[in-house]
Amino acid sequence: LDLAMASSSERKPEDYYQNIEKQWAEEFPSTESIEKVWEFYKECGYENPEKTLITILEKVKWTNNRVLDFGCDTGFMLDFICKSNPNLTGVGVDINKAALTQASKNFPQYTFDSFDGLTLPYEDKYFDLVFASAVIKHVRYEDRSKVYNELKRVSRQVFFIDEDSKEQKEKTYENWTFYLSHFEQEFQSNFTPVFVHFEVGDILGLYK
Repeated sequence: LDLAMASSSERKPEDYYQNIEKQWAEEFPSTESIEKVWEFYKECGYENPEKTLITILEKVKWTNNRVLDFGCDTGFMLDFICKSNPNLTGVGVDINKAALTQASKNFPQYTFDSFDGLTLPYEDKYFDLVFASAVIKHVRYEDRSKVYNELKRVSRQVFFIDEDSKEQKEKTYENWTFYLSHFEQEFQSNFTPVFVHFEVGDILGLYK
């Protein structure tokens, strides 16, 4: 079977995410500053994204003071989270090795690791929080359970931000496929909600 011709569901997970890694490195416009992050949120309709995220982060119960940014890109959001609590140790993980190289240059005080898209290279309950913004919609439906179990394994809490489409459907944009879901239901069926907020069609939820 030619991988270039195979549908995503026909590809083995390791083949699919390896291919996506190359696509991210070659095509995705990585974040250049935290100001650009807030500009993007506001363009999407958020009123005060920085305040909203801080409000939710204040509800996190910190024990070992470690946070993982799952899909960290160039590290700016991880830095924002760590600056909200000076006691935090920050770790970022991504499949995009090019972004990780830039993240390490931007923020040498944090640790940045690559992974295969499914299995996280950390001990059980190593983190108090995993932050995952606009990441889960890139995970295939058949891989979601494994990813959710990995997030629960390595962390006590998870903070998701994603588009809540109210239905499960694949959406194609240019060369990208998004695996949209009714994330309110999906997250609740896999985690216990701590605090959930909705804004401009997105769900921002803290779970344990």
